[in-house]
Amino acid sequence: MEYTIIRVYKVPASSQVEATDRFMKARELGVTRDYLVRDYVRGPTESGIRTTGRVRLASWWTLVRQQLLGR
Repeated sequence: MEYTIIRVYKVPASSQVEATDRFMKARELGVTRDYLVRDYVRGPTESGIRTTGRVRLASWWTLVRQQLLGR
């Protein structure tokens, strides 16, 4: 079985670069727990297929073909 674990951190900063630098420094010092907000744990999927969270949208032609031909 596979589980997905996501850690969410909040880092106060005035820009994305500053936030990244500050967080990397916290990692070096081993104090990332100061910025930790939440852990998400997702259990195994019922179908056994690994999911990445991305959904591929069907084109309009694919949708028309599915509705007209039933495929």
